[in-house]
Amino acid sequence: MTDAAKQLLELLSERSFKRGQFTLASGATSNYYIDGRMSEVHSKGAFLIGQVLYEATKDLAFDAIGGMAVGAVPLTTAAVMHYHLNGRAVEGFWVRDKQKAHGTGKLVEGAVKAGDRVVVVDDVITSGGSSVKAIDAVKEMGCQVVQVLSLVDRLQGAAKLFRELGVPYRSVLTIRDFGIDVPDQG
Repeated sequence: MTDAAKQLLELLSERSFKRGQFTLASGATSNYYIDGRMSEVHSKGAFLIGQVLYEATKDLAFDAIGGMAVGAVPLTTAAVMHYHLNGRAVEGFWVRDKQKAHGTGKLVEGAVKAGDRVVVVDDVITSGGSSVKAIDAVKEMGCQVVQVLSLVDRLQGAAKLFRELGVPYRSVLTIRDFGIDVPDQG
């Protein structure tokens, strides 16, 4: 684990990790929750997220990085800023839940285009369903997904889903890094 990933784990543990009863986006219930936005919109959190996303993708050949709105918006912004700081231009994008009914009517916001190689990012992945929506949207545009990257994997089947879809996947952290011992379903 890199130094930035260790610092991000500490910050997520302090600001984002909660115990209690929660309903997840997948519909499942859990006795813990990671509210990533509490760290993503914090100055140190945004910086560390950009750094770990940069470190995890800097050796990949890709044109754009992004994912589902709203969760991927701060991640995308942090990542493209770190790419700029490191002298590489990278486009950011995010996918809306629904196509806009006004303006340009876009489903995917950003300057991605057919033929682009993209990385799909997510803060916390459970089953992978949200990332699949982003994958489908950019593939529909003619993009190639070269990796799905999450900050935290809850180890509840996302890795298996991405393998079945033929999309490379990795996470910076897993729920085990937070002291939660769960069997890996992926």
